[in-house]
Amino acid sequence: MTNNLSGRQGGFSLVELMIALVLGLMVVGSSLAVFTGQRVTTRLSAEMADVQADGRVALDAISRDARAAGDFGCWPVANPIDGRMNAVAYDVKKGGIRGYSTGANGTLAKSDLIGSDIVRNASPEQSVVALTGIFGVLTTMSVDMANESALVSVARSAESFKDGDVAVVTDCINWAKFQVTSVVPDAQDPTRVNLAHAGGAMSVYGGGNKSGALGAAFKRDSTVGSLDTVWWFIGTIDGVRGLYRLSARSGSPVLVSTKVYALQFDYNVDADGNTVVDKKDLVVGDVKDVEWPAVRAMSAQLLMRSDKASNAGSKLEVENFAGVKIPNDRRLYLPLQVNVALRNQ
Repeated sequence: MTNNLSGRQGGFSLVELMIALVLGLMVVGSSLAVFTGQRVTTRLSAEMADVQADGRVALDAISRDARAAGDFGCWPVANPIDGRMNAVAYDVKKGGIRGYSTGANGTLAKSDLIGSDIVRNASPEQSVVALTGIFGVLTTMSVDMANESALVSVARSAESFKDGDVAVVTDCINWAKFQVTSVVPDAQDPTRVNLAHAGGAMSVYGGGNKSGALGAAFKRDSTVGSLDTVWWFIGTIDGVRGLYRLSARSGSPVLVSTKVYALQFDYNVDADGNTVVDKKDLVVGDVKDVEWPAVRAMSAQLLMRSDKASNAGSKLEVENFAGVKIPNDRRLYLPLQVNVALRNQ
């Protein structure tokens, strides 16, 4: 007996295929949109993290220098022995901080602070700050001075001081500033060096000492440190624009970040000397010359900018930052700020 199997054998119709194709494309398109969005978000997050990291490093360095401003080693003291050098260098009576603004052509207001000539290439309409004090670790004298002209023996390596440094020595009663004419290794103890301060002219910023006498014979454990002025500014050096730090002692600007687009410093002042800040958020032009020693706090504001354009485009909440117009160049812009209390005298 033979069985005849019969029945319809069918497939998808053209309409069904078209519907399935459209639905598939919708799913793929949605997935692609999600992937693209996640990719843009990931890239933007990476750029944000990169910019923030650079900004934190810069703000930490500025804060560290600002906290050292006004550190002159037990200042004020009962007996400040000054005028021992041929030229004024680091006048501590003017305080440890001074702000400047650059003109339209990038010139800096006239300053008698060391390093000002190098900073004259700062970018136009940018804030500049100069911080004066003892930067680095303070050291102490290892032995008593036999007389006012004796070597100053300190328990530090030779790298801590160099010829021509302007140094401060104080026992918190007497205070003297002198030029280091030479750093002499100690023949008896390799862990210390001796600072010579002979009289005579020097072709460096201090001009040398009027005599080898410091005005007092300082004793063991007196504090010794090297004075310096540190400058922070936006500038273009060798074709590279960014945030620079200049130590007047070294004389060579150091690039801190290429991602800092604009820089602004504000100041809080104790104008009447009652230890209470009564003038807040002053820009450079609002602080009188006599008020700089009375600056008690500083605000450093950075406008960070990504190195590359972002797919998300520039998101600008304001058109200007500290007087600087922000371009709509599809880069990521991020304002950062730190407030620092000063030991400024």
